[in-house]
Amino acid sequence: MYDRAMMKTTIIASICLALLAWHVSAEPDLPACAQRPTALSQPWISSSSGICLEEVVNDPTLGELAFTSLAVTPDNVLYAARPHSGEVWMLTDRNGDGLPETPDLAAPGLMLPNGLAYHDGALYVSGGAHLYRLQDGILTTLVNDLPSGGGLWTGGVAVHQGRIYIGIGAPCDGCNFDAAAQRGVILSVDLEGGDRRVEARGLRYPADLVVMDGAIWVVDSARDGLFDQPDMDELNRFFPGETPHFGFPGCVGIDNQPDIPSPIDCLNATPPVLTFPTGSRPLGLAVYPGGSLAVLGRGLLVALGGSYNETELRGYRVALIRIDEDGNVNAETLLPIDPEPGNPVTAFTIEQINYRGSGLWRSRPYDVAVNAWGWVYISLSGGRILALRP
Repeated sequence: MYDRAMMKTTIIASICLALLAWHVSAEPDLPACAQRPTALSQPWISSSSGICLEEVVNDPTLGELAFTSLAVTPDNVLYAARPHSGEVWMLTDRNGDGLPETPDLAAPGLMLPNGLAYHDGALYVSGGAHLYRLQDGILTTLVNDLPSGGGLWTGGVAVHQGRIYIGIGAPCDGCNFDAAAQRGVILSVDLEGGDRRVEARGLRYPADLVVMDGAIWVVDSARDGLFDQPDMDELNRFFPGETPHFGFPGCVGIDNQPDIPSPIDCLNATPPVLTFPTGSRPLGLAVYPGGSLAVLGRGLLVALGGSYNETELRGYRVALIRIDEDGNVNAETLLPIDPEPGNPVTAFTIEQINYRGSGLWRSRPYDVAVNAWGWVYISLSGGRILALRP
């Protein structure tokens, strides 16, 4: 519990740090990757990509869910949610290398903060029954009665055209429930928390959502017990005003095949635009608009948290989603990846890379965020944040 004096000190420190960070606008000149003290050789990344993997924070004492969601400001201030401690931290660059490595408490006393989005000078935080706004050091509760309780957590948050979109987890792993409960949906409210609307239904756990090309993109994961069925985790897309139903709990996969008894006809469910191997558990989503990592092009980044209690490792990777001019969507692995693809002597699958200790497993990637220069931040379980930069 924080007293008022501590809260005041925290807010003042946050304002000062934000003002200092405001001047960090130009991408720094960087020495070669091998000359940087924070450079990592693992998890593996392609040696021909021109991408340097570096460690921003590594503090295992902070616990498994030390940092979940990430959001970064145009001035390279990195925010990280800490749901179990009820905090949001801000990380700033104190040593001038461009990496925001120094943490300060930005907002304490929150309820399970688990979704972050930075928009127009404000940080929006979703968690439990609450939607918060942190702006100019002032924390405002915009909503305190989001549908929540048992089941899946409140998920991601995004801002688009004057509205805040919030992912609401389902109340159960795989059961029918009353639609009036507004669970397993995407809700939207105006910028002050009013005028609540249901924007999409039929989602199990909309862990994260972003806006790209005027559409809302949202990840979802299949219920337990479907691990033996391929490609049931999802990337979904809809446009404001469509109000689609994505099929949960009764319709699964790219073709919305009937699973358990469904409240809707599966022929009327909106299919995902892309699926991932069942059990990959997509948790984080970010737009990559282009930038200094030219090899990434333009698309989406997805953090696949990984399978539980299975002998086969699925997920435990960061995927790059490419979208071509015709709207076709394809996924490839960004991290970890064989550093010498095509070499028959050192050829490894992603599962082999993870098992041999050259991948992300046993850590789980929770979220990804992209700064104004095109650097990528990745939050991992166990108190780690990594960066991909030139």
